[in-house]
Amino acid sequence: MTTAGVTNALSLLDFATNSPLPFVAGRIVVEVPEAYLTDERFEHAGIEGLAIQRLLTLANSVEYLNFSWSVLAAKRIISSPAVYPLAAVALCLKNASHECVGEESITANDFLRAQQKLLSYRLSSDMFSDRQALVCLDYQNPSLPFDLYDESSKRLRREDEFESLVEDLLFAQRGAGFKAEKLPNFRLPLAVMLHELMENTDDHARTNYDGSVLRPNAVRGMLVKRIFQYRKLPTRESEKSPPIPCLEFTVFDSGIGYYNSYRRQLMKGQARGEPVEVGDRQAEIIRKYELGAEVPMDVEYAILQKCLSRHSNRAIPDPRPGHRGLGLYEVLRSLKMMQGMFEVRTGRIHGYRSFLSGEIQLQLEPETSKDRPGMPKASLLDATDRFSHKLTSQQLVRGTVVRIVVPLI
Repeated sequence: MTTAGVTNALSLLDFATNSPLPFVAGRIVVEVPEAYLTDERFEHAGIEGLAIQRLLTLANSVEYLNFSWSVLAAKRIISSPAVYPLAAVALCLKNASHECVGEESITANDFLRAQQKLLSYRLSSDMFSDRQALVCLDYQNPSLPFDLYDESSKRLRREDEFESLVEDLLFAQRGAGFKAEKLPNFRLPLAVMLHELMENTDDHARTNYDGSVLRPNAVRGMLVKRIFQYRKLPTRESEKSPPIPCLEFTVFDSGIGYYNSYRRQLMKGQARGEPVEVGDRQAEIIRKYELGAEVPMDVEYAILQKCLSRHSNRAIPDPRPGHRGLGLYEVLRSLKMMQGMFEVRTGRIHGYRSFLSGEIQLQLEPETSKDRPGMPKASLLDATDRFSHKLTSQQLVRGTVVRIVVPLI
């Protein structure tokens, strides 16, 4: 372990990789090179959200981050922070400073103004850029995006308001040259899913175990991005087919994650529904340990499945007034109808399910099922193995990233 006071150096590009994060006690310098603006990795499907999660994981585990910006990168981000999501989140970190190498005219106040510009950003329905970011701050001078929260009440907007927002974004894709004839049918299920995901961050990702606001960084947000999604499990006929143009919605947070959030509720006697059916030994593990090496993967996955299955299982009621959230089964059923994709990264888990056209379909109920013939089972596949529904352990990360992908053809 590096001792306090020692400086370590990273590049912002490192967060778009799977290399281990350097959890150190001292200060870390993060270089933001000009290459960040054009690096092809950030064009790949799903990379942006995972990079943000890695940055938030590091920022909440170290003492201090110093961002050293190249001149061109600084000018671009200061001008349009919402179209560079990873750099935009860097602007919002409380335990960070920013300086521009070789350009004295760019000062800390310029980066502060860029942060304020980001926090007041409204989603553009004409999608002048392939990507946009909305960021929520919950600690020290909290800030909530107008598109997601009512300005007067500070409460999450209603589902019908989310539906209008989604409708504008989907309609804009036709103007961008995509056929998207099916998109109007996706408006309601997409709005409900995004509302539910943001509500989850609102309920579970703003506070620590003791109910206090997370510090030093309590950051949540939503990304909207046009992508080309490769099939993870192509059929033989579609192995050489081009990637599918899609619209990607990513919801991220810097919270304590599904396992620790459920553990917090369980310890306080506030967990809804029946205990997780993983046996006495597992229940004892949950009460005894925060998420880490002592917690077996099957226990962590059981908690994730329980949390994602709320509202689809009558044994797990939800007392929130008028709430009609989607559980994992409903999410997967809706995405099967859309021929879309779902992905989640939390704790040590990285799972997905995909129903893209031209993919092999796994984990479906048999056609002989009395209740759900041919419908998806409420389970995930491993993002690294792809065929396996037994999830392998990944590097432990903070918070949760959920990605919903719908095709634009």
